[in-house]
Amino acid sequence: MAFASYIKNKEDFANGSIARTLNLLPSDLTEKNIGAAFTSYAEYQLYLLQPHGFILQILNGNKSVSGSTAGLTQISFAGITDSQASIYGLDDAFVPIPMGGMVFNFFGTNYSSSVTWNTNNALIFGPTFNGNIVSVSNVTANAILLGNYDRICRSLYYSNSITSDYSITTLILTFTDYYTDPGTPTYKYQIRLIRENTRALRQFVEVCVVSSPPSPGYSSNPAVSYPSGTGGGGAPIDSSGYFIDSTKNSPYNITNGTVSCLNPCGSTFSTASPPAGSSFVFSSDSTGSSWTFTNNSSVNV
Repeated sequence: MAFASYIKNKEDFANGSIARTLNLLPSDLTEKNIGAAFTSYAEYQLYLLQPHGFILQILNGNKSVSGSTAGLTQISFAGITDSQASIYGLDDAFVPIPMGGMVFNFFGTNYSSSVTWNTNNALIFGPTFNGNIVSVSNVTANAILLGNYDRICRSLYYSNSITSDYSITTLILTFTDYYTDPGTPTYKYQIRLIRENTRALRQFVEVCVVSSPPSPGYSSNPAVSYPSGTGGGGAPIDSSGYFIDSTKNSPYNITNGTVSCLNPCGSTFSTASPPAGSSFVFSSDSTGSSWTFTNNSSVNV
């Protein structure tokens, strides 16, 4: 049996024996003791060949969180430049994220600082941009878009955790839609940036939806009618009157600031926000260059 072979080899490695060739198939990629699937056959083999210890895995199924901010620190908005003052929170601004010594690599560059939250729901790595740009395009910035739209940030909390196996920066975000319902109600996400400190040094961005906004955000495929209207020929425009990037298939997206949006989740969430109680994961290699999307999933830490 494949499982018996797995246990036998695991014991051999722990005893310092020479690794044998393993005749496993992709269908064998389940670690039965915790019921978690490896993301690839290569990852499974890597696990068997590495020293034992905790391994990060993507788990199937939604992760429901309460959104409690207990144990987290609120980030003060005092002194942050707001391109358009709002009585409800920050509008068109950038909030520095304290990384607590965690290093996150995004397209080949390490970031332990200069990571910011753009109040239009985007994580920005490196230089910021004109805050009046509300729809982040393929060339605006290095960014992970998490429902990019004309939004207002009501509050942002964070915590940092570093162990020998992994580093985590946790954010709890409340926000509202500028056009559809400014002020009330608010919506809440829990976002975790996770990086392995051993083995392959993989990275994950896990998003748990506590409450969900009515609009998913800006995308061009399929074309969506926004409160700010549409441009010539029916092409969608953002609230500043600029055409929305034609390569942007979802407001939940990744861009390295060049060429085109990567669209790791295709057109998922293009016309409807992820529902409350759901979760999803963006995952990458150690350099943050190869990103994949897994819906209805979480990371096992």
